[in-house]
Amino acid sequence: MMGFERFAVARWLSLAAVLTGLGACGPPRLGVPLAQLRPEPLTTVRPGDVIEIEFWQQAELSGERIVDDNGRIHLPLVRDVEVGGLSAEEIRERLTQRYGQYYADPLIVVNVRLGVSITGAVQAPGRYTVDPALNMLDLLGLAGGLQYEANRDRIELNRDGHRYQINLDDALLATQPETLRLQSGDWIYVPRRFWTLQRTATYATITVLLLTIANFFVN
Repeated sequence: MMGFERFAVARWLSLAAVLTGLGACGPPRLGVPLAQLRPEPLTTVRPGDVIEIEFWQQAELSGERIVDDNGRIHLPLVRDVEVGGLSAEEIRERLTQRYGQYYADPLIVVNVRLGVSITGAVQAPGRYTVDPALNMLDLLGLAGGLQYEANRDRIELNRDGHRYQINLDDALLATQPETLRLQSGDWIYVPRRFWTLQRTATYATITVLLLTIANFFVN
């Protein structure tokens, strides 16, 4: 029986070692050159973006329009207007042409707000419409910042079917912050750290329990 008891104790101690050692393993740190995140020179509109339109002396025509799934916005008089893939200036030119049929030299101002999303370990995850001048760090601020258990080393940026991993500390030190500028449709995911103080306490409790059981067998 002594051999069996020693074998059982060894099994319990091995399990305890595994549990307490998991935190040291964790996922490896992976960085992505920020140059790979450089957005296109012109911000182009996609479904879900918000178009802010201001007509001079025509307040009833002014307002916000959401780009639908077909890349269109609906406006009084001119009805559906294709805006998908256009920049703010191109949209202004198109609206000026369309409304030129009804008004002489219409003065129109167009601004675009991008539809982006952020999920994971942030205080206020969700979908946001933001100014094209904002970058990823600004979006983290809009979302209330990171939660305690957020993994700063492996933040993910999903863009155009590609997934990039970003080390937030490296991003904060970036000499060219425009490389972090947001694009329409961006989705940022902030993962949680594998090992936290709460999990440390949990595994420590399990370890103490296993050692107590092992001591019982020995004695």
